[in-house]
Amino acid sequence: MLMRTKSLALIMVSFGVLSACQSDKNLAGPPVLNGNWASSDGVYVAQLANGKFQAVANDTGNVISEGSYIALGETKVQLSWVGKISGKSNQAECLKPEFNQLDCVDLSGNKFSLRRSL
Repeated sequence: MLMRTKSLALIMVSFGVLSACQSDKNLAGPPVLNGNWASSDGVYVAQLANGKFQAVANDTGNVISEGSYIALGETKVQLSWVGKISGKSNQAECLKPEFNQLDCVDLSGNKFSLRRSL
């Protein structure tokens, strides 16, 4: 009975380690988010790649902000960035209702949407 309990405990620890590895991989920025995401107002395109992003102005081609993103789940993403002109940091929580859409709200309550450019 003691051997059986130890075996069961070892199996459960192994599953825990494997699941922790999986979630760490997802938090780094899953490849499914990689690509160009256009703002709904047409002002910029956010270029997401492996946990990092840049927002590039459509009119000038200049980088207007840089930051990172973390997938908090399959349908939730957190963005953090610093504006190049203002130097201010900001953050947003985003929901992903569709594969190609992110609906976000920043720390000030401003809402914005990003749509994957195909």
